[in-house]
Amino acid sequence: LGSKNGNGKNAEVGSTVGATVINLLKNMVGAGLLNVCIAFQYASVVGGLLVMLYSAFVCTAGFLLIGYCCSKTDAKTFRELWRQAMGAETEKIVDVVLFFHTFFSCVGYVTMIGDFCVKSAQGLMPGSVFAEQREASILTISVFAIFPLCLYKNLDSLKHTSVIGLAITALSCAYIFYDVVANAEEYEAVETLQSHFWYVKLDMFKTLALFNGSFSAHYNAPTYYAELKDKSFANYFKVTMYSFAIATLLFTTFGLAGFARFGDEVLGNVLKSYSPDDPMVQISWLCMMVSTVFNFPHAFQRMRSSFNALLNKKPEDSFMVTTIALLALSVYVGVAFKDIAVIKMIKGATLGVSIMFIFPALFFLNLNEPIQMRRKCSGDVNDPNSKVRRQRRGTLLRVLSVVMMLTGF
Repeated sequence: LGSKNGNGKNAEVGSTVGATVINLLKNMVGAGLLNVCIAFQYASVVGGLLVMLYSAFVCTAGFLLIGYCCSKTDAKTFRELWRQAMGAETEKIVDVVLFFHTFFSCVGYVTMIGDFCVKSAQGLMPGSVFAEQREASILTISVFAIFPLCLYKNLDSLKHTSVIGLAITALSCAYIFYDVVANAEEYEAVETLQSHFWYVKLDMFKTLALFNGSFSAHYNAPTYYAELKDKSFANYFKVTMYSFAIATLLFTTFGLAGFARFGDEVLGNVLKSYSPDDPMVQISWLCMMVSTVFNFPHAFQRMRSSFNALLNKKPEDSFMVTTIALLALSVYVGVAFKDIAVIKMIKGATLGVSIMFIFPALFFLNLNEPIQMRRKCSGDVNDPNSKVRRQRRGTLLRVLSVVMMLTGF
């Protein structure tokens, strides 16, 4: 990757660690934040916290394993990584899984955009077509806002919209936090948390699926690594730890605040639980709609690439036709779905676990021996202490890989 600077010299092109953290956070937090509240109803406060910590751990581990394997194989896409780890004869499997995983992500975004647009328009523009017809709202936003963003061809181009989207999400979250704290006595927020402090239900598995779906950005992990200006696992590690730590904190605090506010009345999309009569809620709905629009291209780019890979085409082949067709399909299915939590659970419990847990573990286990062989070129191969450290690290990662695969299944 290179370009000419003002002096005619090659200038390195790519994303900084900070820009990549922003893009990754936007990939996770934008849509995943709003359905974590209902997870605490399924699992209780303590149960939800335990499941959240476990989900954060294994999701972070999966993301790191993907980057680690990319750093050792120079793979820039999931397909390249699969080819080197599993063989070219089965690489279509990952294309199919990636396509449907990102397709359901796009469908979920469309569903949320429709909900937010109608809800906000009912208060801000009562009687308008946007307040009365969900389909018209989705179609208008898709044509004039989503479609132009989908024409970008790399994630780094979206860093500015990611910053705006994160700022908008932060404002909406700040309002919900303020509403819960300022009116805690009226809402009986403390009593709600106490009465739901601990219990065990089978619905706890729904909580794990929801949290896994919220952390899901693994389909873009090779792209995040490939687009780093200074490609190294050390920088990728920083990006991963910063992003997942911030996301875990946001998911936990926001989820508890939203659940404390509504209790058993909380909906899959927590903002739909609010009354439309509050002007601040109407503005929050509008802001989250804009944020979701900015989040849509992150999943769409990967869906488009996976679709072309299935047809044995290059990522940018038939670019305009493919973009229009896939966007139209996402919009059509998104209009049919009404509950974002249902979409997230389906995706998290099926396709998500493959990409986040099973595939990274398989990649590492299959690549571990070749990676160890390559390390024989290093100067410390005969150092007994170094050999012990490598063996311990390899054993730990193999155990982690097995745990991740069991979680996925």
